[in-house]
Amino acid sequence: MSSVNLNNIYVGDNGRIQLSGGSSNIDFVDVVDKMIAARRLPADSLETRIESNDDKLTALKDLQTLIGTLKDSMANLYGATSFDKSKNIFESKQIFASTDSSTLAGELIGITATNAASTGSYTFEVDQVATKHKLSTDTLAVAASADITGITGTGQFTLTGGTGSSQITVAAEDTLQDIRDKINNAKDNTGIQASVIKVSATESTLILTSTSEGEDNRMSFSDDTGNVLQSLGILTDPTTINAANVIDNGDNASIKLDGISITRSSNEFSDLVDGLSISLYDAEPGTKITIDVEQDLNQAKTAIIDFVDAYNAVQTFINEKTFVDETTGEASEDAILIGNSTVKNIESSLQQIAGTFAKGVTDRAGKDDYSVLAEIGIDFVAYGTNTDPLLDNTFVVDETKLNAALLDEPTEVMELFLFRGKSDNSDLTMTGFNGKTNAAQYDFNIDASGGVINSVTYDITIDGVTTTGKNATVSGNSITTTDGLRLFYGGDKTAADTASVTTSAGIGAQLYFQLDSLLKEEDGALSQEISAFETQNTSYQEKIDRIDERLESQRENLMDRFIAMETSLARMKTIQNSLDELMASSSDSS
Repeated sequence: MSSVNLNNIYVGDNGRIQLSGGSSNIDFVDVVDKMIAARRLPADSLETRIESNDDKLTALKDLQTLIGTLKDSMANLYGATSFDKSKNIFESKQIFASTDSSTLAGELIGITATNAASTGSYTFEVDQVATKHKLSTDTLAVAASADITGITGTGQFTLTGGTGSSQITVAAEDTLQDIRDKINNAKDNTGIQASVIKVSATESTLILTSTSEGEDNRMSFSDDTGNVLQSLGILTDPTTINAANVIDNGDNASIKLDGISITRSSNEFSDLVDGLSISLYDAEPGTKITIDVEQDLNQAKTAIIDFVDAYNAVQTFINEKTFVDETTGEASEDAILIGNSTVKNIESSLQQIAGTFAKGVTDRAGKDDYSVLAEIGIDFVAYGTNTDPLLDNTFVVDETKLNAALLDEPTEVMELFLFRGKSDNSDLTMTGFNGKTNAAQYDFNIDASGGVINSVTYDITIDGVTTTGKNATVSGNSITTTDGLRLFYGGDKTAADTASVTTSAGIGAQLYFQLDSLLKEEDGALSQEISAFETQNTSYQEKIDRIDERLESQRENLMDRFIAMETSLARMKTIQNSLDELMASSSDSS
């Protein structure tokens, strides 16, 4: 029995089944496939390039993420300005509290500090905490759910609290619970809430309480028609509260701060000392609570360590993706970014800034100021000491040295990282800057009259070289120099004024703006490199699509020609067979 090779079966676009090489013994499907495959080699090459580009794109996007993380780690380490200093990690504060008695400070007072708080020491005494005004009715010989109009009668009364007044109507067959519910329904309007206490199975009491503390929120009442409140024992006459049923007077809080007596209607003090929020828990007259506000250097150290870790993550990734074995000279399988000039430039610029000097920092008394990271214990891996090539050009931290720098010279460590601006005129303060702002001395001449700033000119001195006569942009009280330094002028603007502002650019500020430049969506070097690969891949794919479209047409044409050849051969074989039969028939008849 003969067999059929199914690989030689070809189904055309018309749906007809054709046996490849049925007449010619040529597997033309295979021949055509190989011809098309040969002609598709340029497309195969492009697909290989796309695959390679995809690997590079993945690596570049991973690098972009790592650089973004590095930039985020610098958010509180480059000197961003804010009115409450919340963006300056070196201004973080911590609280230490103690008392001169056996009572713990935390039992009497709670204090939190924002970056805006000044360092210093304060002494508190809590003489009185603010309380809510509270009173009750008489104990009524009736169940809470029973009709009390026989005791109180019907009528209307008015409640007045810290937020306003509301009139309550007591109808026939109302219970103590009904009165409670009516008072609570008006709570948002009055600032008064009610509850019912079951004294016994046959006795009940209504409690009224102000929703907020202090004298300003004390309650007042009046019987308008009838004498409901007087019958309940709340009032002794139409407007006078029954003192015998007052549970709490609703007093103000009273404290002493460094011996100064202060009262508030609340136990929350947020306006007493800038940057401090104070909560009173309990009163203990005569007990002194000492509160020390200090810099929280642990937060600064954590931010610095996070920066080092983020920087090392970027450098380690670049090392991995560009690694070449020094012994063999061969690149590793992961070195898919080797030779990429953008990555090399990024690496070079980051290393340059990380190893550069802070600009314009002032010298400390008797000694040079910190100007490089190595001076506070952050240095590159020493050459020849590293056994892991992936750690080349990464940072190592000497925590002992870093701790000592933060403890001994926290302001100088801050200047090493941050962009700073100091003015000799309290009316002119720095409010912002950008990556182009110089470390310099700006000498301003402010022409003001009639309550407005007419113009501002300034001289700028950079590295001892002075340029004169520059014009600043003025908008209301805001002044902006040509290099992006932004200032606020708070003078009276009735006469000319002068001011000198000295700026310094720490390493954190320089690095932050370099990272920001790299990550810009439109013109950042890394974004442009990613876009270039994506554009290249799109172009490659379009070329592949055109090649495949052309080859598909060629394939169909070749198949049609082979099929036509097979058809012709089949006809010829039929004719040959007929002739053979005719010849054989003629031979037999002879």
